[in-house]
Amino acid sequence: MHSKYTHTVLMLFPVMFLAGPTAAQEADVLRPVPATPPATEGDEAADIEVAEKKVLELKWLDGLQTGVESSVDNTARWIDNFFGNNRAFEGDYNSRGRLSLRPEWSQYEGWKLRSSFRAEFVLPNTEERFSAIIGQTNFDDFILDDENTRLDSVIASDRGDEEWIVGLGFNPNQGETNQFSINAGIRGGLKADLYTHARYLYQYRINEATQVRTRSSLFWRDSDGFGFNQRLDVEKSASPEWLSRFTIDATRAERIDGIRWKGIFSVYHLYAEEQAVAGEIWYEGETKQEVPLREWGVRAIHRRQFARDWLYFEIFGGLHWPREERSQRREAKWLVGFEFEMWFGD
Repeated sequence: MHSKYTHTVLMLFPVMFLAGPTAAQEADVLRPVPATPPATEGDEAADIEVAEKKVLELKWLDGLQTGVESSVDNTARWIDNFFGNNRAFEGDYNSRGRLSLRPEWSQYEGWKLRSSFRAEFVLPNTEERFSAIIGQTNFDDFILDDENTRLDSVIASDRGDEEWIVGLGFNPNQGETNQFSINAGIRGGLKADLYTHARYLYQYRINEATQVRTRSSLFWRDSDGFGFNQRLDVEKSASPEWLSRFTIDATRAERIDGIRWKGIFSVYHLYAEEQAVAGEIWYEGETKQEVPLREWGVRAIHRRQFARDWLYFEIFGGLHWPREERSQRREAKWLVGFEFEMWFGD
């Protein structure tokens, strides 16, 4: 499964009915098929004109990605200047990141618009030992994020609003089995709330079809104190087109009375190049709360490339059962939404 894609639950059951040919159909097979007239130069010119028109109509997409990449590159150059001569490196910076826009509606809360931006780039003046990180998202989602992390709950987050976060990261060169990283910076814009975060990722392949991955994160921020997050993923691939994953995630922090936890079971099916369907069952809650099980739900998702190989469109729908207070009755609520996600860099 492509690393850019990671969401949720859908099963497809195609049914095909085959019937033998009738006598009339057999006769049709024996009839000669009239030859298709060759395309004229006029037809070819018209096709080329239509194709060029479509390209021109989508030029604004290329301009959007180029503008984002240019802004990230200029930011990287500005930060890198603090570590050395600005003439020491004149090439492009090894940047990568993504920008997403996600409108969604739930019968429980109505419409919400989520957005997320994250960019990371190496700093040549540090001999590429350090990288800079910049983003605008929820802080908890930012520091615990990896390429397999997605927004799951549709209940309004009580973990804070979207905010600008800027930091420096240290990523030693390691293999795919073990990965260790440290980063530190500020969050909250002018509030200048300091934070630091260390993460260790370990992956173990049980056999050709099964893999286990653990991620341990220790973090601290000036306003909230220390915290620890532990995540476990078990993945099984029956074939190159199918992948199932079970995830359990738990966070303990000074600002949390108990332990915030989440469980997700997902099935993914890649049915064509860069086109996939998925299904998910998720549940989450927090110990020492009035209602420990905060929400659970199911949903189906379809994801595909859209117009460009760096742009993805995703649509989802399902049901969830939220409950935040003991006096509330847990009832099924509909949820739908879609997302545009733009990737840039390497």
